[in-house]
Amino acid sequence: MGHSDSARRGQRPRDLKNELALDLVGISHGSPATKLMLDRARPQMSIPDADFGMDVFEKSILGLDAVQRNGAGLPVGFDRGVLSAWRDFGKLLDRGVSDIQISLNGRPSPLVTHYTPDGYRRLQERIVGHEVNVRTVEGRLLMADFKEHGTRCRIHPSVGDPILCLFDDEQKDEVLENILQYVQVVGEAIEDPLSNKITSIRIADIQRVEDQDAAADGLVPVGTPIPTDFWTSPSIEDLANSQGVRPLGDVRVLFGTWPGTEDDGFEEAIRELRQIDGDGGT
Repeated sequence: MGHSDSARRGQRPRDLKNELALDLVGISHGSPATKLMLDRARPQMSIPDADFGMDVFEKSILGLDAVQRNGAGLPVGFDRGVLSAWRDFGKLLDRGVSDIQISLNGRPSPLVTHYTPDGYRRLQERIVGHEVNVRTVEGRLLMADFKEHGTRCRIHPSVGDPILCLFDDEQKDEVLENILQYVQVVGEAIEDPLSNKITSIRIADIQRVEDQDAAADGLVPVGTPIPTDFWTSPSIEDLANSQGVRPLGDVRVLFGTWPGTEDDGFEEAIRELRQIDGDGGT
């Protein structure tokens, strides 16, 4: 549509949806292949060089063929959003599918390409780019911040400390879609030189991990969702309701929680410090 970013916020134009909509009109079962037959959702006018939908299909398939090969630069019309869409489609190749053949008809000669496991891997490498110290982390994605401290969030692994995640403005929508979900994050990591633990990771790719809903489930906040717009700062009352926090009903529940037992030595330590200070010590 002439925009530089295919992953722009907001709803897709209705005309664009109509041009690209496909209906499943046939399916054949067999071994070792299954064939899906798709057709345009509504009849299109056969005007040479004026079929916008067909032009998109052709660029998408030709681009998919190109990104599976090694090379610099992205095909015409491709950006991170398009790569991510083909990446998600390629998850079929992680489920026992060895090859996906795509044939585009409705032209003088069919346009055919193959989506293979090796091509799927190269496409993922395109998304990650030439990062240094690339690491993969899985966990529950929580605590997104788009405002005060820049674009960042935290991923909470099932085991271990949470890790700070940094991301670019163009990845905001993708991060928002995966908040509270169990995800896999790939990116350039910074590690603590003493513990070798990852302290932060700049997201190059993020994708939801299916069948992991129970993992780190205890990290998901409980309570009433905040009834305000995302970009509006909620009140203290709204935050309390969203986290299930209620007023203290009986102050006696706090009795005996601090400073501890009567003979823990706390008062004696304070007395000694005061005496040292009174004698001119430091």
